Amino acid sequence: MSNKKQKKPFDFKKLPLIILGAAAYLIVCGGLGWMLGSFTDTAAGGNDALAFAYLMGALALLIAAFFVQIILHEAGHLVFGLLSGYQFVSFNVLGFIWQKGPDGKLHCGRMQIAGAGGQCLMSPPDYDEGRFPFTLYNLGGVIMNLVVSAVCLLLALITPQFPLLFLFLLELTLVGVFFALTNGLPIPVAAIQNDGKNLLCIRKDVHARRAFWVQMTIAAEITRGKRLKDMPDAWFAAYPEEAMENPIVSAIAVMNTSRLMDMLDFTAAEAAIRTLLAREKGLVGLYRMTMGCDGAVCELIAGRPDDLTESLSSKENQQLMKAMKTYPSMLRTQYAIALLRDRDADKADALLADFEAAARKHPNPQEIIGERELLLAIQNAALNGGNAE
Repeated sequence: MSNKKQKKPFDFKKLPLIILGAAAYLIVCGGLGWMLGSFTDTAAGGNDALAFAYLMGALALLIAAFFVQIILHEAGHLVFGLLSGYQFVSFNVLGFIWQKGPDGKLHCGRMQIAGAGGQCLMSPPDYDEGRFPFTLYNLGGVIMNLVVSAVCLLLALITPQFPLLFLFLLELTLVGVFFALTNGLPIPVAAIQNDGKNLLCIRKDVHARRAFWVQMTIAAEITRGKRLKDMPDAWFAAYPEEAMENPIVSAIAVMNTSRLMDMLDFTAAEAAIRTLLAREKGLVGLYRMTMGCDGAVCELIAGRPDDLTESLSSKENQQLMKAMKTYPSMLRTQYAIALLRDRDADKADALLADFEAAARKHPNPQEIIGERELLLAIQNAALNGGNAE
C-alpha cells in the first residue's frame, strides 16, 4: 500500500522564472534597505538615538505599506471581477473574512488562508462552452498594485517637503511593485499557485477554463449554505487524463475526494486519494497535504494506519499543517491521530476543545456540520476498535 512520494528531478524549464522572481525580490528588498538607510541618516543628522527612532518609525510605515497593498491587491480582484460580471462571494484579508451568507447579508468572521495574506472569491458569470471572462479577475490584484504604485510614486515626487509622507509613499510604491511581480509572474511555488500561474493554467485549454469556473461556482455555493455532497455530480465528473496535469483541472478531482469524505464514503475517498497522490504532475503541495490528512483519517477509521498517516510527519506536510493548525479539518485530523493511533484521550479531548473554538468562528456552518459527522465517525471507530464502516 506504499504511496511514498519519490523525489522528482529539478525541472530546468522553470529556472528562468525562478531567477526572475529571485531578482525581483532582491531588487525590491535592496531598494527598500537603501531607502530606509538613506532616510534615517539624512533625517537624524548624525544623531544615533534619533536615527534609531526614525528607523523604527520607517519600519512601522513599511509594515503598514504591506498591509495596505495586501488589501489593495484583494480589492483589485473585487473591482475587476465586478467589471467582468462576477458577483461578490467573500473578501478575506489577514484572517478576517467578510462573506455574503445564505440570507444575502454580509457576515464577518475569522478564517486564515494558508499560504496567502488574503483572498477574494467571486461567483463567475454563466459558462458558455469555454467562453466566460477570467483574465481581468485573475490579474485584478496585480493591476491594482501597479496602478497604486504609480500614483504613489507621482505623489512622492511632489511631496519631498514632508519626509515621513514622502517615505511612506515610496514604500507603498516598492511594496506594490513587489506584490505585482511576485503575484503576476508565473513563478513556480511548491505549496500554492500565484495569480499569474493560475491564469497561465486556465488559458491552456477548455478543460482548464471549465474547471476554474466549477471551482469558483462551488466556492459560491458553499457560502450559500450547500455541502459538497449536495452539489451536482456533473461538477465533479472526471476530466481526460492528459488534462489532469494542469493543477486547475486536478483541483476538481481533489474537491471530489472532499465530497466523498462529506458523504462518509471512506473506502472510495481513500482510493481516490491514493490515485491522485500517485500522480507526478498536476498537484500543488497544499492539495497533497490536505488529501494526505483525509487519507489518514480514512486509514485510521478503518483501523489500519499506514503510509498516508505516516506521510503527515514529513517536513513539508508539518510546515503546512502548522500554518493550518486552526482549520477545523486539520483539528479533526489531529483528533483522529490522537484518538485512534496514539490512544491519547487527554490530547484528543484538548483537540476537541480547540475544534469547538474554531467552529464558533468558522464562516460556513454547514462545513462544521460535515466535520462533526466525521468526528462522530472517528469516535465510533474508537468504540468499535478502529472500524466505523
